[in-house]
Amino acid sequence: MMLLKNLDHIFSQDSLLSSLIKLVVFPCLLLTLFLAISLDPTLWVSSEIHHFYIELIAVILGSALSFYYILRYRVLRDRFSLFVGIGFFISVSIDLFHVVVSFALIENISFIKYFIPQTWFAGRFFLGAMLLIAILKYSSVSPREEIEQLSDVRAPSYTREEENEQKAITEKKDGMIFYISILGIIAIVTAVSSLFLVYPSSVLDDYSVHRPYEIPPLILFCLVLFFFYKKKLYQKKDVVYKGLALYLVIDIFTQVVMAFSAMSFDTAHNMAHVLKDVGYFVNIIALIMSSMQYSAYLKKANSLIKENLKKLQENEKLKDDFINIAAHELRTPIQPILGLSDLINHSLQNDTSEIDKSELKSDMKVIYRNAKKLQKLTNDILDVSRIDSHILNLNTSRFDFVELIKNTIEDFTTNSEKKEENVYIDFDLRDETKSKEVLDQSILIEGDKTRISQVLLNLLNNARKFTEEGKITVTVLIKKDAKEVIVSISDSGKGINSEVMNHLFEKFISRSDSGTGLGLYISKNIIEAHRGKIWASNNQNGIGSTFSFSIPVETRSMTESEPKPEPKPNAGINRA
Repeated sequence: MMLLKNLDHIFSQDSLLSSLIKLVVFPCLLLTLFLAISLDPTLWVSSEIHHFYIELIAVILGSALSFYYILRYRVLRDRFSLFVGIGFFISVSIDLFHVVVSFALIENISFIKYFIPQTWFAGRFFLGAMLLIAILKYSSVSPREEIEQLSDVRAPSYTREEENEQKAITEKKDGMIFYISILGIIAIVTAVSSLFLVYPSSVLDDYSVHRPYEIPPLILFCLVLFFFYKKKLYQKKDVVYKGLALYLVIDIFTQVVMAFSAMSFDTAHNMAHVLKDVGYFVNIIALIMSSMQYSAYLKKANSLIKENLKKLQENEKLKDDFINIAAHELRTPIQPILGLSDLINHSLQNDTSEIDKSELKSDMKVIYRNAKKLQKLTNDILDVSRIDSHILNLNTSRFDFVELIKNTIEDFTTNSEKKEENVYIDFDLRDETKSKEVLDQSILIEGDKTRISQVLLNLLNNARKFTEEGKITVTVLIKKDAKEVIVSISDSGKGINSEVMNHLFEKFISRSDSGTGLGLYISKNIIEAHRGKIWASNNQNGIGSTFSFSIPVETRSMTESEPKPEPKPNAGINRA
């Protein structure tokens, strides 16, 4: 069973062994059958016209291959594709020359005997050399080129490092022209000279390897395959490289089979031409699949870009809304602060004896209250900045959660601006195992006391804002496993709008005409930093809503004789 799992892991990864088995070993087993068949020279002897048609198919497939590679370069700016495309173009041009002359002078048997092997050698040697240089020099692209390939956008200006990179690219292009020129001249001269020259030992009648000139291209194709794996091109995601590896294996067998051709149009001769056509076809299929792969990628990328653009537009709208809200929220407390401060300052400058102390005291309370509003708004904005920058730190200690809630409720009730008698707060401490019994026990929490108190105040303020009359109920529920406690704050307001519900804890989302919409966002991140959860829902009776959060705790009973837990030294814990 373990062996099967290991084999599955090997074949599912772009490992060297997996690639060798899929792209080399399996194809070699199949191609060995073609080699065995080719050893019988009389099994398939074709006519001149059949050779013409087979070679014409190769010319058509090779031309399509050249076109696809050059088109791939135009789209992706991939110099490897350009080099290979030009290589196939010149090789196909030699093949076309080869087939036209062979058909035109088919009656000259002695000429055909040497012309066909020599022009075949010229085309195959040139193609092998071009593929080898392409693998060695142009199979890797820089990160900048990868970005340009995907986005087709070039930077308008370059740093010194980028200028050096561009210079290197230019030098590589110049090198490309040099390689193509030298190899092209050699191949074309070799092919054309075959019209009137017979190269030494181009065909050997007395040896099993009748065409020794097939060995140099064979060595070149083997080297190309070797460096394909040495440079780890099998790990590239683009399927065209897999197709190229398979094509190289077919080309290697093509050269081996052709080396055993004793005469024109015998079994080995015909099999080699068929294998060459198959290799071209496999390469074309790989290019088509690569195009489909890039189309799917581009479609996915475009979809992602549209989605991100939509999010950016939404964020821009939210920011604009926040700026308007923040400006309004800032102006509201600033105006009474400035007005009353100016009034007090004017009174002090004129005649301090006429100042009404009770009125001054009232004005100072208004100034203080509005200054606290400004302070809260500033703190909220700073907290959001820390959260977005992943630098929200918790100063942790162990404390009594029940005591914190009671103190927070007392502070909220004392400092609340609206103290109408028709709104009151009910505190309910429950144990899940004991129905609604109020428990006299402490709930120990390891966390940031100030931050949790901030969450409670945010939720209480939120509930108070939407409750005109009735009550606000704070419920603390201890779970059976005693590993977490759930705090719920229910109000009797108008409930949560369905359009807001799904975005309730996002930035700048507010359910009222006042407020910045940052409180719930900050609360969510504080609770999550304590490894807890926060959620909200409308009440089942259709009146008001309930905001709840859970937080990990320890619980134990506490008597008056037991000492209060001592806080631990503060320790910064990054939220992220």
